[in-house]
Parts: sequence; structure tokens; C-alpha cells
Amino acid sequence: MHATVEAEAVPLIHQLVRESRNYPGPIIEIGTLLGITTTTMALAKTPEQKIITVDLYCWNPWGFTPEIHEALTSQILNYVVQTGHVERVRMDKDEFYRTYQGPAPSMVFLDAMHDYENTKLDIEWARRVGAHIIAGHDYSDEFPGVKRIVDECGGPRHLRCSVWAL
Repeated sequence: MHATVEAEAVPLIHQLVRESRNYPGPIIEIGTLLGITTTTMALAKTPEQKIITVDLYCWNPWGFTPEIHEALTSQILNYVVQTGHVERVRMDKDEFYRTYQGPAPSMVFLDAMHDYENTKLDIEWARRVGAHIIAGHDYSDEFPGVKRIVDECGGPRHLRCSVWAL
């Protein structure tokens, strides 16, 4: 499927989520798109863990309007939201960063804007709030900014396809 993590990377996401069980705090996903990765993470988390997924629904590769994009994502995530496993936040990531007052995340998964500057800001925020695991998507030649900042931060501790973890 276009614009989601590769099927071969799903075991790494499950491994990272299982590792996040060792820490308090939510899993925070920046960049929901359709919620496929959110659902993948929800399958591996404990019932007590919460996922907060953040997106403004202002970009998608299919040309959906923001309203249609959000409505589709809402339907895809309906079960996990209604059962309390996922909190879906419609907000600009920078505003979320400014206003987040929750506990240190057990894991942050970064999959929003894929340029150097934004990914750097995302990683800096995750470090500032004390995220125990910092991971993301699109460590690939297609997104040299992601590769550059991840490498500057010590390189991926884990890498599977284009999913990375510091």
C-alpha cells in the first residue's frame, strides 16, 4: 500500500511496541495519515497502554479534501478509538508539541513531514519530553532529510525497510 510502512517492517514496529511496554506513558504517533500504522501498533500494545495519534489531515497522496481524509481515517480507527485504545487528535504537530502536558511517552513514532528540519524538530521534542523510544518512518534515499538527521543522532539502532529507531 502506498504511503504506509512496508509489510516487512511490521515485525520491527511490533518489537518496538513490545519494548515500550517496559515504560510508563503513552505511545505518541505524529502523522496518522489513514491509521494503518496506528492499528499495527495497537495490535502489539498492552490493554493499558494508550496511543495518541496526531494529524491535521492537511496532506495525503490521494488528493482527498481534509474533511474526507479525516472522515476516512476516523472510520478506519473507529474500533480502537471507541474502545479507548487510541486517542485521535486533529491538530498541527507543532501545536501539539507546544501544548502536550502528559507523561513522558513510552514511544514516539514520527511519520509526518519528512524533511530534515521538521524531523529534527520532531526528534528534539521527543527527547525534550523524555520519550523512552524514538522511532519513525521513511529512512530512505527518497527522504534524504530523514536519513541525515537520524544519522546525525547516532544512526538507527534498529532499521527494517524504512522504519527506524534511535
